[in-house]
Amino acid sequence: MKFFLFLWMFLASVASFALDVQEWPDIQEGIVSIKITEPSQQVGYTVGDKSKRHIEVTIKKPYVLIKESLPIPGYERKYKGQDLGIILDAMDQKLEENNTSSKLTLDLTYQIFTNNVVAKPGFLPAEYIRVLNPKDPKKTVFKYRIPEHRIAISPLSIFGNIKIEEDMSPLRGVFLIDEVGSIKTLKISGGIALLCLLGLLYIYSQYAWLPNARGVFARTYRSIHKLKATPTSIQKAMTEMHRAFDLVTGKTLFKDNLPNLYAKNPSFENIHSELQEFFKLSNLVFFNSTQKKIDHEEILIWLKNFSRHCRDCERKLIVDKKSLVIGVAK
Repeated sequence: MKFFLFLWMFLASVASFALDVQEWPDIQEGIVSIKITEPSQQVGYTVGDKSKRHIEVTIKKPYVLIKESLPIPGYERKYKGQDLGIILDAMDQKLEENNTSSKLTLDLTYQIFTNNVVAKPGFLPAEYIRVLNPKDPKKTVFKYRIPEHRIAISPLSIFGNIKIEEDMSPLRGVFLIDEVGSIKTLKISGGIALLCLLGLLYIYSQYAWLPNARGVFARTYRSIHKLKATPTSIQKAMTEMHRAFDLVTGKTLFKDNLPNLYAKNPSFENIHSELQEFFKLSNLVFFNSTQKKIDHEEILIWLKNFSRHCRDCERKLIVDKKSLVIGVAK
């Protein structure tokens, strides 16, 4: 008995709600504004699928929202006397107010509970909210309609022969491919490939990245720069410098045939005084080292500067005259 009484009261409340929706007048334009973010999927829904709508409703003062008019989760709507097959499964609401208006934010989640042997149209149902002006002596209640959103519900399996060229529904939309991951992978792969290519070019190319960066004096300068001030290191540095000059001129270079070096590269004329000093120092290191006291630290510093100047001349760069040092060979 109690069950039938509860059922009768529920049906009466539903009928009263439907009747009231028809009786309440629409709110005039400009009082309520709405912004809806619809689900990206429009087709392909089937039994159990869910679809979400994000709705923002702004109500100008002095009108306020009647909270009891908000949608009720779990209530199944009817369309033309038949169950719609789509229910409001969950609702998150948020109401913010300021001096001029109130903002209602709704996140509505609908679930599909219907299916058919062929694809058929459906829609996320329209919702109604009610507002009133508390300062109105008549307390007239107005309604505002949140429009429905059309979707397409698909069967669980294909019924009959389907030709895709004949199924060009405007609800289908454009099939987009998520290309973010692919583009990221492509960029990383391209960067690695470019680094590998640059490495191979650097290793196997005949030319360096800078003019004459792999020249004989450039290599000699790097080698001498690593040496320490010992008698053996001084002799090694001198030997490497002589070998570099011989490679540039194509023959053994002495103090008397320096013009051969200048003919190959006129830039070496800028350090003529240092070249003269180099041959004096070479004679001291190789032939008179036992007769005179040698400051190996001072000589190594001079050789490092001298090899750097030779490298700059090899690259045809301007050597600062103030950096030239003579008089080390005593």
